[in-house]
Amino acid sequence: MDTDESAINQSILQSHLAVEDLTRQCEGFLDKAHSLRSNYSSKIRLLIGLETEYISGLDLERLSDLLQQNIGRVDYLVGSIHHVNGLPIDFDFETFKRCVDSIPAMLMVDGSLGNDSGHQRTATFLDIYFDAQFELLQCFQPEVVGHIDLCRLYTPMLRLRDFPHAWEKLERNIKYAIGYGALFEASAAAFRKGWNTAYPGEDVVEVSL
Repeated sequence: MDTDESAINQSILQSHLAVEDLTRQCEGFLDKAHSLRSNYSSKIRLLIGLETEYISGLDLERLSDLLQQNIGRVDYLVGSIHHVNGLPIDFDFETFKRCVDSIPAMLMVDGSLGNDSGHQRTATFLDIYFDAQFELLQCFQPEVVGHIDLCRLYTPMLRLRDFPHAWEKLERNIKYAIGYGALFEASAAAFRKGWNTAYPGEDVVEVSL
């Protein structure tokens, strides 16, 4: 187990939240949401949704079990990726950088660090992100694709087209999502995080359109 993984596991232990606690928390959310929907049914139409997580394959298994146990209680899913290589990419810049730096050389696009290891690590980081996103889309076909380009949260000026492999995967994901009728989240949260546009960036919007 590497240092980053140990730190994350320690953080989970310190939070005093077990899987069972999180399960009860989710069930409590669904119970409350359905109670509110019933109470205000004459005034509003309340849709009940969940946002996904994908740190490891276990998350997909747990989500599948959760949805199976709550058939008819969840109206839509927001399919989002917040982790790459087991590390969060939207917590703070230091953690994001640690995530990119954690990409093993053996996973890099051309298998060699060369003189521009930063560019190559970023390329592989993006590949992993979009592959995980595609797996999530295939598994659950979420009605909404959440912040599709969150992978460049701390590098908003990064041009995805400069990374051909990643760009192809992004186009693949968009076409697949459109194929089954998904919507794409447009979020103003990007403005308070230093972007000059909402999520997704203009290049991604152009492809989607």
